[in-house]
Amino acid sequence: MSVGDQFAAPFASWEGIVGLLGALGIGGVLTAWIQRPSRRQVEATAAKDEATGEAAVIASIATAFTGTTGALREEIERMQGMLNELRTRVVEAEAELRAAVARETGLENLVADLRVQLETALADVTRLRGERDTAIEKTIQQEGEIRQLKAVIDAQSRAVK
Repeated sequence: MSVGDQFAAPFASWEGIVGLLGALGIGGVLTAWIQRPSRRQVEATAAKDEATGEAAVIASIATAFTGTTGALREEIERMQGMLNELRTRVVEAEAELRAAVARETGLENLVADLRVQLETALADVTRLRGERDTAIEKTIQQEGEIRQLKAVIDAQSRAVK
């Protein structure tokens, strides 16, 4: 057999073809088996993909949290400004209230003083009316006495004449 016959020989019989196909099949299986990733490699890739997905979820949650935190910070600052303004207003209102209470106390004292003066004036008026009435009665009595004395004087002057 020549060299060409040796290479052509496997195709000449069924056994040669089956042997060749078997060798090719085993080679393909071995090649596929060698090129096939190991279970650890597949699990590592799956774990890596899962970790990458989880990391993406965590990163998006962190981004959302950061945005929310910033918005909350701005809202807190705005509310603190409002609180400071309200505190200022409360202090001003308390000062106005204290001033109003002081004015009211002053007015109450003034009213009390005026009442005392009114009571004193009323007592003076009552006393003066009593004195006037007494003076009027005394004047009426004295006028009566004067008339009587005039009548006595007239009667004596007529009797002397």
